Amino acid sequence: MLLGGGGLVGAAGVGTACSDEPGRERRSAAASGATLDVRDFGAAGDGETDDTGALQRAIDARAGRGGAVVRLPPGTWRSGTLRLRSRVTLELAAGSVLLASPDDDDFAPREPLPFDTDSDAETTDFAHALIAGRDLERVTITGGGVIDMRRAKRSGPKAIALKRCRFVNVSGITIVHSPNYCVSLAGCDDVVVDGVTIRDAYADGIDPDCCRRVRITNCDIESRDDALCLKASFALGDERSTEDVLVANCRMRSPSNCFKLGTESTGDFRRIVVSNCVFNGLVPHDAAAAAAAEGGGVALETVDGGTVDGVMISNIVMTGVPVPLFLRLGNRGRDQRTRRPGRLRNVSVTGVVATGATGTGSITGLPGCPVEGITLDNIRIIAAGGARPPRGLEVPEREAAYPKVTMFETLPAFGLYVRHARDVTLGNVQLLVDHPDARSALVVDDAVGLRVGGVSGASGRDHGPVVWLHDVRGGLVHANLQPGAAGVFVRVTGENTADLALMGAGLAEFGPEISPEAVTRLVTARQPEPG
Repeated sequence: MLLGGGGLVGAAGVGTACSDEPGRERRSAAASGATLDVRDFGAAGDGETDDTGALQRAIDARAGRGGAVVRLPPGTWRSGTLRLRSRVTLELAAGSVLLASPDDDDFAPREPLPFDTDSDAETTDFAHALIAGRDLERVTITGGGVIDMRRAKRSGPKAIALKRCRFVNVSGITIVHSPNYCVSLAGCDDVVVDGVTIRDAYADGIDPDCCRRVRITNCDIESRDDALCLKASFALGDERSTEDVLVANCRMRSPSNCFKLGTESTGDFRRIVVSNCVFNGLVPHDAAAAAAAEGGGVALETVDGGTVDGVMISNIVMTGVPVPLFLRLGNRGRDQRTRRPGRLRNVSVTGVVATGATGTGSITGLPGCPVEGITLDNIRIIAAGGARPPRGLEVPEREAAYPKVTMFETLPAFGLYVRHARDVTLGNVQLLVDHPDARSALVVDDAVGLRVGGVSGASGRDHGPVVWLHDVRGGLVHANLQPGAAGVFVRVTGENTADLALMGAGLAEFGPEISPEAVTRLVTARQPEPG
């Protein structure tokens, strides 16, 4: 099986190399019971014949009669759009290749929508696809076979597009060379995506949009765009949430974002869990992918009025991801009558190791609209470093801009930048660099209720403080230098700073606007030696 470049996975001769070959003696559909062999409906499986009609006849054969398993045995089955039916399982046997026709005209045209929307055209179209279905229940696409979209650039049909379906199962299959979203789901409930492999995708890997009760497990995704992206767009013509989503035990490689929630965020996101995953951010060699790369690891974004409430990320290892963490509350306002920001709150990120970072992680809200209840614990980020001293804390707000990890350009921290935030807790956060960096490890600007229990970062003579706090109101900060480091531990500035307590050894410096009543220095007493 070839998985790289523009080559096809499974040539026409695959079927003739197996004992269960397309040319064997036909069985009747009746003799097969509820399992239908597509060869009994006239499919050739030679990779050259257009098998669309035969495959569709097999899918339709038991529609309304309790459903069936439609089996594609070893062979190469060329097809245009196939429309699934309720209670039908499409089984791609090991050694089978469902091969997309090279002619886009063999696929259903893109669907016209009965409403206006600002959502992306790729997001809203569920007709122009190889496997399409809508308003169905109990549909399954499974097996050890391959869906080969045989495209060499972005733009074209989706591999799988399901809209308003219930009890969906996509498992075991491999999808390659897709020019559009590989597994695209809108308004689908009770979804299982398990053991799916994606290679050479030119668009997103798996996109649940306005979906509920979703489990994505044991998947291996390599895409030039987002590997896994949760959306809550206006694709259904009204606001609908994405909620109760579990992602576990997945490997994701993307130069854009490995796991992203949002961008299209008219609806809400609730109760999202991501755990035990490996991320890789290496950029493919082709120039188009490199130019479009965003560089995010975990990106949680709401910019169209939706609320993100209840997200837990844990046990993630990242390699070569430029910006491991990006949380953004913006105010772009797609599909809103009156543009207004939503909320981003109750997010926990624990157990992250990230190496090879070249940018700065950020957690940012808007003036008067802070992100809320953010907890980072047991985080280790090793950045490239090497930047020059910042020119103060002036960073553009870019309230209505498209959210991406590079939207603020060079930030005044090399590890983590927090702005417009309430109730942020940082515990055991290590922000390190491979090369000396003149910036602070952590910068917090405009925060209420900051709790820092053990932040360590690089510092040295003539470099910036480890921690720079500006306009922080109410908080306890206990941070640590690396052993043997010199220089300022914490800098406190901002005329709005108040009720701030600092604990721990190290030098501190205060702006002239800081009153003695604004900051309390706490010194932990040394415990007596035993005996």
